[in-house]
Amino acid sequence: MDAEYFLVDQGLAEPAPLTFRYHRFAPHSEFGRHRHRWGQLSRISLGLMELLLEDQRVVAPAQYLLWTPAEVPHAAYIRHAMHYTSIYINREQAARLPAHICLIEQTSLIRALLDDFCQRQITVISDPWDTRQAELLVERLVRASHEESYLPDSAQRLLQPILQAIRQDPADATTLKQWAEQVFSTERTLARLFQRELGMSFGQWRARARLLEALSRLKQGDSVQDISAALGYATPSAFIAMFQKQLGDSPERYRRQLLQDGQWQDGLSV
Repeated sequence: MDAEYFLVDQGLAEPAPLTFRYHRFAPHSEFGRHRHRWGQLSRISLGLMELLLEDQRVVAPAQYLLWTPAEVPHAAYIRHAMHYTSIYINREQAARLPAHICLIEQTSLIRALLDDFCQRQITVISDPWDTRQAELLVERLVRASHEESYLPDSAQRLLQPILQAIRQDPADATTLKQWAEQVFSTERTLARLFQRELGMSFGQWRARARLLEALSRLKQGDSVQDISAALGYATPSAFIAMFQKQLGDSPERYRRQLLQDGQWQDGLSV
């Protein structure tokens, strides 16, 4: 990571209420352990961003913002070439957001407000109307849904073998009833544990695991037909429907974006 990047970061004045920084990152960009003076929202154009904490790994797909409170130590890894935006938030507004690292859903309004700032390449806010827009953005961030991780984990003894098996093979078609028999439990108990421990259903968790695998395979150049078959979908259309529901875009459109960003070769050292 470039020392100049951190010198600029550490020298930023307190946002009023937001400060934006724009970058393009090369594939496989790694960020060693560091912290920020101000609360930071990370926004990526596509793909995945991984944040590494002392005791966990947080994966954030592009449809989420990644919130990191001030002074929280972390490392990060970006798999693909992409556009990246850092949004720093002042102490007063940051205090309204969670006190821990989490994912914040980009609703249509949040996305539109951020798109407007980014398209105009706003850095330091000085216009009164932009200040109002920034305040509205923070208000919507506070009200948006927050998640600990896109694909959360659990140490619960009944869930562990299930989660491990699906992570290793996202195409695993074992039903929750079948899993209950294998771990000597009941389908109702497992369904309750998924909601309590992971905040989502068994089907939702498996769909997310499959999506992460699909993103990796799209990057490798696999066809939509091959990916849908490899992940256990009955038809390509079923896979495409899942992909659009999760990312709001088709696999082929996503691939075109990926290839377009991948054509950028000179990279940014950070």
